[in-house]
Amino acid sequence: MNRQMRRVLVGVAAVAVAGGGIVASTLPALAMGTGNPYEDIQVGVTYTVYQPSFTDGLKTPTQATGSGQCPKGTEQNLVVAYGPKATPNFVVYEGNPICSDPGDAQQVTAVKINGATAKIFAYCPQTQSCMRQDVKKLGGYLVVTLPAASGLRKTTVEIETDGQNSVTARKLIRIARSLQTVQ
Repeated sequence: MNRQMRRVLVGVAAVAVAGGGIVASTLPALAMGTGNPYEDIQVGVTYTVYQPSFTDGLKTPTQATGSGQCPKGTEQNLVVAYGPKATPNFVVYEGNPICSDPGDAQQVTAVKINGATAKIFAYCPQTQSCMRQDVKKLGGYLVVTLPAASGLRKTTVEIETDGQNSVTARKLIRIARSLQTVQ
C-alpha cells in the first residue's frame, strides 16, 4: 500500500471517528458506551488495549472506528484519530494483528518503549536518505508490540502522522511512552 492510499485510509478513519462511524455489528464492544473508545473496545477483544496519557493537548475522542480491512475471524482493530477531521494530528491503531499497512517508509530510529523495541519510520522517497526530522516534514509512524496484560494477548500499536500537523518523531515517542493498559 502506498503512502497516498494510506493517507486516504487515515482520512476515512478520521471522518468515521468524527462522524460517529461506529458499526455495532463489526465492533460490538464499542456499543458499550462508556465514552472512552479504549475502554469500550477492551471489553470485546482478547488483545491488551493501551491508551496514551500524553496526547499533545488533544482530547481523547469519544468515538472510534475499527479497521474494515481485517479478514473474517480476526478481531477488529482500534483506530482513534486525534485532531482535525480532515487531517488528524496523529492516529493510534491497535490490534493483534493490525489489519492495515502503513505504506512505504524508511526506518529512522528505534527506541525502547515499555521494554519493547519501537521502530520509527518516515515517509521519505526511497531514492533519498531519511532522518528523524523527516517525520515532521513528510509524516511517518512508530510501531511497537507491547506486552500482554493478565489473561489477554500482546498488542501491536502504531501511531501515525501525515506530516501536515507538525508531529515530530520525538512526539511519537512521547505518546508511545505514555501508553498504559486499559483496565
